[in-house]
Amino acid sequence: MRSCLAAVGLAALIVVLAAGWLARDQISEFVSGVMNRDNKTETVELAAPGSPEMARQAEAKIVALGQGELEEAELSSAELDSWVRHGLVGYFPSYISDVTAGIEEERLVLDWRVAVKEIPGIERLGPAAALFGDTAAVQVKGRPDGLGPGRGLFYVEALQIGLVPLPDVMRDQLVAQLKGGQGGELPANAVVFELPKFVTDVAVRGEHVVFRGRTRPSR
Repeated sequence: MRSCLAAVGLAALIVVLAAGWLARDQISEFVSGVMNRDNKTETVELAAPGSPEMARQAEAKIVALGQGELEEAELSSAELDSWVRHGLVGYFPSYISDVTAGIEEERLVLDWRVAVKEIPGIERLGPAAALFGDTAAVQVKGRPDGLGPGRGLFYVEALQIGLVPLPDVMRDQLVAQLKGGQGGELPANAVVFELPKFVTDVAVRGEHVVFRGRTRPSR
C-alpha cells in the first residue's frame, strides 16, 4: 500500500506543477485513493535524512493528524524530502525523474528532471521548447496556503528551467496552461490542489511544512 502521507495533497501539488498536462480525473483519483491503509502510527526514532524510515516517520504524523490525535503536524525539510523520494515512487510520469523537495526562506522548493520532448503538450510552448534541450532541470519555489477544508493553494513565486529563471509573465502563462484555464478570481500564479477533508490549512513556518487539522469538538 502506498504511503498515507500522500493524502496530504503535496503529491497532487507536485504532479500538477511537474506534469500539469495530466487529466483532472487522474489527479483526483490519486488523492482519493491513498487513504485506504491501516491505522498504524508508530514513529521511527533517529531516522536518517533521506531514508525510507524518515518517510514513514513523516507519514505517522499525518496519520495522527487524521485520527484527531494532533491539531497540527509539522514536517521538517528532511522529512518532506524523504517522503517525496520514497513515498512517491511510481507516481510520476515516465518523463519525470529525480524529484526532491525542500524548504528555503519559508518557501517550498521542488526540483525534478524532465525529458522535454516526451511531455504531452510541450508544443504549446512553441520555439521556446527547443531552448531546453532533450532533458532539463526544473525548479519551482512558492508558498502553500489553505483554501478551506480539503483544499489548498500554491503560489508559484519562481520557476526556473535549467539555468534560466522564467520572467514573471512567462511563469504566469505556463501556470495558466497547467490550470487549463481554470482559476476564477485567483491570482495568475496560484494553483489549487486537493487535500483530505481533515486538513484545513497548510503553510511553511520556519523550517517546517505545517498541516492543520480539524479541532475535535469539546464535550
